[in-house]
Amino acid sequence: MASAQLIDVSNYATLLVQSTQGRDGTPNGNIYFDLAINTIQIITREELAQVDLGSGLEDNPLTNNFGITLQALYLFENQQRRLDETLRQFYRDTGGVYKFSGAFIFNKGAKLAGDDRKKIRGSGWIEYEGDRTNVNRIYFGVRSLVAIGETSQPYWTLVESTTEAALQSATWSNFFRVGPIDEVVQVFGDTAHGDSEAGDFDYTTRNLVVRLRPFGSQHVQTTSVETGINEFSGFNAGFGIGEFDNAFNSFTLADVYGASQTAPWTGMSLEKLTTPVVKTGFNEPSGLFTWVLTNSGTGTVDQCAAYLDALQMQDDDIYAGSGIYNGRKGRTWYTRDAQGRVVTSSISDEGLFIDGLSTSEKQNIIQTDDAGDAKTYPFFPEIRINVGAIAKADGNGWGQVFYANGSGVLDFDTLGAVTKRC
Repeated sequence: MASAQLIDVSNYATLLVQSTQGRDGTPNGNIYFDLAINTIQIITREELAQVDLGSGLEDNPLTNNFGITLQALYLFENQQRRLDETLRQFYRDTGGVYKFSGAFIFNKGAKLAGDDRKKIRGSGWIEYEGDRTNVNRIYFGVRSLVAIGETSQPYWTLVESTTEAALQSATWSNFFRVGPIDEVVQVFGDTAHGDSEAGDFDYTTRNLVVRLRPFGSQHVQTTSVETGINEFSGFNAGFGIGEFDNAFNSFTLADVYGASQTAPWTGMSLEKLTTPVVKTGFNEPSGLFTWVLTNSGTGTVDQCAAYLDALQMQDDDIYAGSGIYNGRKGRTWYTRDAQGRVVTSSISDEGLFIDGLSTSEKQNIIQTDDAGDAKTYPFFPEIRINVGAIAKADGNGWGQVFYANGSGVLDFDTLGAVTKRC
């Protein structure tokens, strides 16, 4: 019995069967060439549960989730044209363009039927009105190169600029499927050439931004520019994006954000200030900060970071000011350095300051001001020494502390040793 799987060059010959009718009739196969309107239908298990692959009815192996590559569809058309005299009376629908990976075209105005475009994997393509002159649509294929959880939702936008303002005003879209990315985005449309639903836009030189922000995982982003793609056409490319556990966030989202929020997150809010605030107390000079995370419940750095993670997932206004800032469209508010310390972000000359941290917690953060300068805190360790009863009773008793492994020449047993009598 055939199992659901990606239909590609390795298995198309045994897992695809031509249907004599389309989905509006009584289909009996998973690929239908509609010669009347010059379209190809990809009929998946979700609409046709079983097909006859040569040994009687069995589960349709072609599904919405796994889909099919255009190379497989191209080769299947070749196979069927050899066998089907009626198909040979018409121009072939698909064609390969081997200049780029997974690049294909549709000839003489042929196209996929409606949402069947969502079922294509590992490919990109161009649709024409007729000969290869007037382009109706261009689709660019996107694949993730690193594992993504099966329930995680990646999303994307096409923008001219990646400034914070541009990303806030952009239209963001979910990929059709959750989990690993392997599908297409439309980057060009022109209704002037016989496709009234193609749209009218040219995003072929824009920057494709791809994001992944599940709670409890690291929030990641990549772009086509970072990937080395400067212009889109009908091909497919891999993007270095994937899902990685966030070892610092083992909290529950409902506790961190929303109607059931608990302490210390009930004391947290994010605000963009009209006038940047001056913050002091660093090892470095004071800094100006435009964004402030209020932390009246003295949450830890990790708890504050989890709150920021939750804000970054909200397709809504996330801050306590008079303006509007969409969390899901907005920046990643922090990163972590090699020591695991939170490093707040500074984008478009607007830095983030996390308030309300205890003295010990300040050692776990680097605050980045509006100028992009890193601010760290002095180290004030608390040392408690348990002294025996005899020593306590000795009026002449005293003790001494020192650095066993200090900085530079401060170590004990050196000429520069720092000691303190107490």
